[in-house]
Amino acid sequence: MKLTPSAKFELLWRSLGGGELKKEHKFSKGRRFRFDYFTAGVAIELEGGVWTRGRHTRPSGFLNDMEKYNLAASLGILVFRIPSHDISAKWLSPIIETIKQGAK
Repeated sequence: MKLTPSAKFELLWRSLGGGELKKEHKFSKGRRFRFDYFTAGVAIELEGGVWTRGRHTRPSGFLNDMEKYNLAASLGILVFRIPSHDISAKWLSPIIETIKQGAK
């Protein structure tokens, strides 16, 4: 059985000692923007379709993501982006370490 990217992320996150995560976190009252995961001032986005011209790599999706990430930065939110085809400790360990060191 093949796990979905989200299920794989959550399983690996827990196994690496990551803390509680809020799913589908809406971070701006006037916008519909959401982050896949959020904790301690840190947002985590699973970016799909990197090699298949998915939503995140097509022009309109790419521009919407830029607006979303810039708004997050202006609010002091640190955003980590992970390619959904390569969910691994290589990507998650630095995020967990950043949170443990007290990211705001």
